[in-house]
Amino acid sequence: MTVDTRYYDGNIFDARDVFGPREESHTLITDEETAAAEFRDLEQLSDFTKETSFDESYILVVQNGMRSEDDLELRSIDRVEGGLQVAISIDKPLIPDHDDLITHTLLIRITDKKTVPTSVDVSIDGY
Repeated sequence: MTVDTRYYDGNIFDARDVFGPREESHTLITDEETAAAEFRDLEQLSDFTKETSFDESYILVVQNGMRSEDDLELRSIDRVEGGLQVAISIDKPLIPDHDDLITHTLLIRITDKKTVPTSVDVSIDGY
């Protein structure tokens, strides 16, 4: 299994939709047509999706709502029966007096000889 990531400040599906504090979501994108239909046209992400060979890869999109200066970072991906267990951390400690809520997005391209997982468990630590 090989993994590449791309971080984006904002919601790649809908710019107007801002997640609530600690609200989390994850979505598997398994084909080029779905990526083209679902992702907003963002220059920062176009190379990442164009470089994805959906015949052997898929993209896991992880999103959450938190302060703007934090980023999401992939810690680990482990295979579990029928799926994946994904651990993500927040890269900065809590800063009091700062509440500018935005949606954060981490795209994880997974190239694997195994089939697309039937389940994905994502945990985000560091709030």
